[in-house]
Amino acid sequence: MKEYLRRLLEYRELLFNLTRKEVKVKYKNSFLGFVWSLVTPLMMLVVFYVAFGVIFKLRAMNMRYYAFFLMAGILPWNYLSIALMQGVGSVVMNGDLVKKVYFPREVLPLSYLGSASFHFLLQELMLIVFLLVFRVPLTPWILAFPLLVMLQMTFIAGLSLLLSAINVFFRDVQHFTEILLTAWFWMTPVVYPVSYIRENLPAWAVRLYLLNPMAHIVMLWQRIIYNSPVNGPSAYGLSAEGILGTVAVSVLLMMLGYYAFCRLEGRFAEFI
Repeated sequence: MKEYLRRLLEYRELLFNLTRKEVKVKYKNSFLGFVWSLVTPLMMLVVFYVAFGVIFKLRAMNMRYYAFFLMAGILPWNYLSIALMQGVGSVVMNGDLVKKVYFPREVLPLSYLGSASFHFLLQELMLIVFLLVFRVPLTPWILAFPLLVMLQMTFIAGLSLLLSAINVFFRDVQHFTEILLTAWFWMTPVVYPVSYIRENLPAWAVRLYLLNPMAHIVMLWQRIIYNSPVNGPSAYGLSAEGILGTVAVSVLLMMLGYYAFCRLEGRFAEFI
C-alpha cells in the first residue's frame, strides 16, 4: 500500500492537471459557466419543496427553513451521485489512454472526484452565503466543515476506486450503480427528516436503516449547515456510535477500494 501511495504522490501533478481539465471542460463554451453548477440543485430544491413542503405539507420543522434543510441534504447527495457515476466509468471511457500511456490508473476516478469536489465546495459556500443573508443562525458545528468534506471524499473515493475497477471486467456495474443511486436516495434522509423513519418503522427496521453511511453523512451536513437540532428533529438518529461507524466504514472502504484497484489495474488494458 505504501508503494501505491508513493507512486500516486509522484504523479500528483498529473492528478491536478486532469482535475483542472475536467473542471474546465464541463462548462467549456458555456455562457453562464460555473453558474450551471448551481442550477441542478436549485431545480431539485424547487421540485422537492413543492412536492414535500407544499403538496404533502411536510411540517417536521419550521417551513421557513425547510428550503435550507433540503439544500443541506441535496448538495452532498449530488456530490456523491455525480462523482460516483463519473468515477465508475472513468477507466473504460479513457481506454485509449490506458492502453497507450503508463501512469497510475487511479488518477482517473480521483480526477473526477476532484472536479466534483470543486463544484460541491462552490455550492456549499453559496449556501452558507444564503444562510447569512436570510439570518439563519450558524453554530460552532460549522467548524467541522473541512472534516466532513474529508470524510465524504474518503467514502466516495473508496467506492469509486472499487466500482471503477470492477466495471472494467463487468460493464453492467455502471448501469447497476445508476439504479442503486436512485434507490439509495430514497433510503437516505435527504428530503425528509430521519424522525419520520423512527415514527413509522419498527425498531429493527430503524437500526437497519441507520447502517447506511450516507444517512449519517447527510445528517451531519444538516447539523452543521442547517443547524437541525435547533430548528427541527431532522438529526434524530445521529449518534457518536453512528458517526464513528461511518468514519470506520469510509476508511476501510477507501483502503479496500484502493488496494483492489491497484491489484487489478495490470489487467485493465486487455479487457478494455
